[in-house]
Amino acid sequence: MQDPILILGASGTIGGAIATRLVGDGHAVLLHGRTDSDRLRELGETLDAPTITTDISETRSLDAFAADLHERTKALAGLVFAVARPFPHRLAHRTDWSVFQEQFDTQLKFLHETIRATKPLMETAESGARVIVLSTEFVLGAPPQKIAPYVAAKAALTTYARVAAQELIKQGIRVHILAPGMVESALTADMPAEYLAEVAAAMPEKRLTSAMDVADVAQFLFTPAADSMYGTVIPVSRADRR
Repeated sequence: MQDPILILGASGTIGGAIATRLVGDGHAVLLHGRTDSDRLRELGETLDAPTITTDISETRSLDAFAADLHERTKALAGLVFAVARPFPHRLAHRTDWSVFQEQFDTQLKFLHETIRATKPLMETAESGARVIVLSTEFVLGAPPQKIAPYVAAKAALTTYARVAAQELIKQGIRVHILAPGMVESALTADMPAEYLAEVAAAMPEKRLTSAMDVADVAQFLFTPAADSMYGTVIPVSRADRR
């Protein structure tokens, strides 16, 4: 039986796109969502893949999540960390610390706890496991205003992933870091359509990054041809970076 790839945040726009791409490429996947949502169930039915749910904000749920994983499979071929949680778009000094804490728990804490839980399962993968961590292009340059909690948490996540890439390679686990551009998703749902149109118009190709753009690169990173790129922050953006 093929070792599955655990997709954390599969019910999200990017996580679902990556899961779809990987299944289309012949991989087995295990789909995670914070709740047993209609979107997660529908994706599971479409991809004929099992689902697993946990509220990542609760330590007790994290323990149950780890136990459930070990009951479901003896090995994991990889992990995709595409977890995200919406946040209020406010100036940093007008944002309560609890919003920052929620983002840090959603990003850094959950990645840390998940790697701790899945490392033994990934070490037993037959051909070496691969981890893909979703960061953001905003950690590579000047970010826009009113997203400080999100960017701060993603910056911490990215640094953690770069360190983990050096540590886990010793066990044959390669960590890749993707930094997508702005993708229309739940995180941008409360942004005015006019603003998104302006952002797209400023791009060389006159469009935002799509979830499938990100999924295409993720698919490549699950091939041996990408093994030397571990630990690198890889932009997936329609922006001109010259």
